[in-house]
Amino acid sequence: MAASIIIRVPAALARLSARWVALIAAVGAVLFVVLRLLAVGGGPGMFVLAGQPWTDPATVPGGIPVLAGTGFDGQFFYRLAVDPATVGMGRAHGIMFDYGVRGGRIGYPLLAWLLSFGGRPSLVPLAMIAVNVLAVGALAYAAALLALDHGRAAAWGLAIAGFWGFGIVLGRDLSELVAAAAVFGGVLLVGRARYAWAGVALVLAVLTREQAVLAVAALAIGVLLHQRRSATWRAALAPAALVAVPAAVAFLGWQFAVAHITGELPATSSSETNSTWPFRDVWPAFRRWLDDAGSGLASNHFVSIGASLALLCFVALVFLIVWAVTSDGRAVAWATRPWELLLGVGSLGVLVCSTDAVLTVPADFRQSYEIAGSAWLVLWGSSGRRAMWALAVVLPVTVLALGFRCLNL
Repeated sequence: MAASIIIRVPAALARLSARWVALIAAVGAVLFVVLRLLAVGGGPGMFVLAGQPWTDPATVPGGIPVLAGTGFDGQFFYRLAVDPATVGMGRAHGIMFDYGVRGGRIGYPLLAWLLSFGGRPSLVPLAMIAVNVLAVGALAYAAALLALDHGRAAAWGLAIAGFWGFGIVLGRDLSELVAAAAVFGGVLLVGRARYAWAGVALVLAVLTREQAVLAVAALAIGVLLHQRRSATWRAALAPAALVAVPAAVAFLGWQFAVAHITGELPATSSSETNSTWPFRDVWPAFRRWLDDAGSGLASNHFVSIGASLALLCFVALVFLIVWAVTSDGRAVAWATRPWELLLGVGSLGVLVCSTDAVLTVPADFRQSYEIAGSAWLVLWGSSGRRAMWALAVVLPVTVLALGFRCLNL
């Protein structure tokens, strides 16, 4: 019965324009923020989730709360949003980096710096939230237009913008929403043959998260292969270069600029911590989630619900990948939009090469937005009701994950 209700998309949703989808997504993000503020107490500074020993409560500006634990990544983005020039490893504005990679992720904090009128500490926490809310709207708009380009209703864009991993991103001042908006904006522009503008969007993506370099490579190679089907290699190289070169120049330029200060390229500073041989740590992590989920259910401990949520999100992600790969949409994507398929392959490679340190704290697989988004793009090109059935499976997990992250610090 529930599946049949989900399968019958309401006519009102089917008639929504891309702008309405963007507005609905942004309003939903604002509602999430309000409910989370009510749940955790305090002001916008709580989203920074600053903690010792990285943040000094006596010297950090803006009056943000500093917890007794280690906190989360938002505190490093906060430091850069107050002053984007402080990319060195030493303590600045009361905050010290844990890894040099932090200085390379300048895109999101730079937007917050601009929105807070040059990094005013009293405005930065609210600006960081506002940037992510706007990113939700921008991502939903791009995804809605992508859905229309695939012959689907614009409302399907909410499937990409509503990825379950974005709850923890929005609630902890993280950067994946900005990166996702830039990446899928690039995918949209590539599909519409606006290669130069796609290159501009991807500049923001690689300056926000270094993993977006793989997305740039996937899109550029996809464009090259697609263009080569009807042109010479030389002619095919031009649009591929428009996609890749601006992002490559911006990424390498900023990496070397930061390395001049820190003595190490940010992108390689935590490579041993984040990546390993393919699949080496995936199975042990899965076993750990399974064991922790069982003990959590037995003890009824609220914190242990996170392990159950990790297991659910992992299963849903695997289902979405398998469901897309086994659909006829895969062949359609390869024939008409190979860059969308390659985007998923590249991001899947990042996931299976993740270390135990990354998989132990999956944070609802927030870094896997490209895999999930690529799977939806493939499913939108499939025949029958594959996309509808995928929604019937994914939607409950999404609701659980977003609800949990809305209420849990």
